[in-house]
Amino acid sequence: MAKLDTLGAQVNANKKRSVWAVASFLLLINIIFGVLAYFFTGDNLMAFGQAMLWLEGFLILYILYRYWQGGQEIVRMNKGQEITENTSNPKYQQVYNIVTELSLAAGLPMPRVYIVPDPSPNAFATGMKPEKASISVTQGLLDIMNREELEGVIAHEMSHIKNYDIRVTTLSIALVGFISLMGYGLMRVGQSMTYYRDSDSRDNSQYIGLAFMLIGVVILVVGLPLSYLLEKFLSRRREALADVSGAELTSDPQGLISALEKLQEPQPAATTLSPQAAGLYITEPLFGKEHKRSWWSRMMDDHPPLDERIANLKQVLGDSGASDDQ
Repeated sequence: MAKLDTLGAQVNANKKRSVWAVASFLLLINIIFGVLAYFFTGDNLMAFGQAMLWLEGFLILYILYRYWQGGQEIVRMNKGQEITENTSNPKYQQVYNIVTELSLAAGLPMPRVYIVPDPSPNAFATGMKPEKASISVTQGLLDIMNREELEGVIAHEMSHIKNYDIRVTTLSIALVGFISLMGYGLMRVGQSMTYYRDSDSRDNSQYIGLAFMLIGVVILVVGLPLSYLLEKFLSRRREALADVSGAELTSDPQGLISALEKLQEPQPAATTLSPQAAGLYITEPLFGKEHKRSWWSRMMDDHPPLDERIANLKQVLGDSGASDDQ
């Protein structure tokens, strides 16, 4: 009971950290909005306020759109193919059955189930709430995992749904995308203004276009890395908690331990998985050349090292064994 109480306390603490991280995301976006509004309006406070309202309205519409999508946009981005209980593929049927059993054990609505046609072994959960959640596994995962290991991986993803991690992660991915969209959008608009301008307004258009390009570069060079760091801050602790929560759900940490040990072995590079959703995956996939990752990719990893996660689960397994002996 003490272990469960400790786990519950950790989940609650993680939710509080998530609130602060999302608030930091919104603060960063509003700082960018303030710079843009001041550039257009100068010292005119009334115009500045109106510009901020327009920008805030655009952000609210964007968030509502992503909320309405409920993570399905991420599934489509990864080319997920939905399966049902009537599937004729025995391996797909096994996955569907495991999701059904674990959703009942967790007291959650049945998520939609997807197979991603990617040789890289991975899995992820999406959605803004349990009623709109989905769980996706790659073909590569099905090819190398047995039933116990699949159950461990899917329990990990089910824990993300139960702990509402999927809402925060989906929102953080959306906000990172929004910041990226602003940066690249301003650069494109600036380039268009400098290359395609009327002869009568040549100087003004050129200066405004250069200013747009400069603001866009600052957003991409400063704002985007900061948003990535905030996303990593959310991801690392959340993954460790989902490992332990998943082990509690199955009452068998060994399944996930064995799965993570297999994921330590050399694996094919991802061909379908999207780098934009890397924070959702159970492990950081390889993109590009097989078995190699850049120093930047390692530094910006969304997940704790697999060795650390395995050691943590083995500690849970040891605690469970000690409890059983008593």
